[in-house]
Amino acid sequence: MKTIITIIFVFLIVGNSKAEDPKYVNAMKKNIANIDSLKTVQDFIDASNAFQRIGKAEKDKWLPYYYSAYLTTLASFVDTTSSKKDSYLDQANEILLMAGSLQPNESEIYNLKGLILQGRLQIDPMNRYMQFSAEMNAAFQKAQQLDPTNPRPDYLMAIIIMYTPEQFGGGGKVAKPMFEKAIQKFDQFLQKSDLMPNWGRAQAENFMKQIP
Repeated sequence: MKTIITIIFVFLIVGNSKAEDPKYVNAMKKNIANIDSLKTVQDFIDASNAFQRIGKAEKDKWLPYYYSAYLTTLASFVDTTSSKKDSYLDQANEILLMAGSLQPNESEIYNLKGLILQGRLQIDPMNRYMQFSAEMNAAFQKAQQLDPTNPRPDYLMAIIIMYTPEQFGGGGKVAKPMFEKAIQKFDQFLQKSDLMPNWGRAQAENFMKQIP
């Protein structure tokens, strides 16, 4: 019995040390800290590739693939060439599938799925609304369901409402309380770890400033 307990104890120590591998944590923190300084499309792609390299080295970790998909999605928003945007979003979706296979039922993954669909919708809102809006809203709602404290789905849904014409129930006045709710959630949100997503609060405040 004592031998079994010792084996279990050693297993737990090894498992925890692997989960808290300083090399992995330091590499992730370094690349996460660099995100706010990214400006060009190539910056975002290079940073995305850096996270993918971490993912390939740490095959059981979902966060490197999450950040890679997130940054590839942002590359689509930054690129001014409409014909290139979908290809970035295709890549982001493929990378996100890898993250999802490692961490099913994760709020942040469904939220990013919604952001990718939001990117597709914004390329051509008039012609793509029927194609992507229902799936996008379902992704954000799933993210809220999995973690009601997550502020990012609220923030992104507020953006959608802000840019929806008033005659269809949108506009700044309708979006404002949604942004306020998101910001309140940001204030109360507790990260599970320093490596978990923590973006969106500053952006939500900037959108709020645009509303009279």
